[in-house]
Amino acid sequence: MKLRVAHLLIALALLSAGARAAAAADEADTAVIAAVLRFIDALEAADAKTLEQMISIIESPTQEQARKTFVDLAVAQKNLEKTAIAKFGDEGKQFRCGFELIASAADRKAIANAKVHWDDVRYAHLLLPGEVSWIAVRRNPENQWQVTLETVENEEEPENHFYPPLLYPQPGQLRSERFAAIKAKRNAAVLEAFRSTAARIESGELSNAAAAYAELLGKLTAASTEAAKARAAIPSRWKDRQQ
Repeated sequence: MKLRVAHLLIALALLSAGARAAAAADEADTAVIAAVLRFIDALEAADAKTLEQMISIIESPTQEQARKTFVDLAVAQKNLEKTAIAKFGDEGKQFRCGFELIASAADRKAIANAKVHWDDVRYAHLLLPGEVSWIAVRRNPENQWQVTLETVENEEEPENHFYPPLLYPQPGQLRSERFAAIKAKRNAAVLEAFRSTAARIESGELSNAAAAYAELLGKLTAASTEAAKARAAIPSRWKDRQQ
């Protein structure tokens, strides 16, 4: 009888441990999903502070700047949308930036019920039904889950960041610096276009949606054209070596 009781106690202990492990896993899944929903809510609300908190970066000045640029552009575009709709009503809807498309009731429900796939204790991702790409999250050193974005993750430190300065800049370094400067200038022009158009709509300087949209489109087109010309003017690696 004692042996059977011992076996029963072991079985109960194992079941209890399994229940605790399942509860911990459910809690971790819930935290990951909550982080994704918080990011989406911050995007839709144009909440710059929360967006910065919810976007993951590797400790890197370049990625930190990329995150700030993303947040500035997202907030400015959303504020422009809100200003245009408030001023022009239905006609202002052409300024929609589309953030609400990832925060619809159906999408929120899909995210809330999505299966969390664990890469390890610090990395996880959600794959929604019908989607081919996933939403990736990373746990930061403060044990908070953050969303990873390709536009931020793909920004890497220049190679010369890890080495002592060379006597003369190398061709590859020069090209990299020029491309980075062009990209930064274009982003600054786009940001200014969003902000200035919103300000001119709010002040009444742009009295109708068509005129406001035409002005915005002109500014965005000019920024892209200037960036394309600047990129085309950069010498090839071979030409750089000849200079």
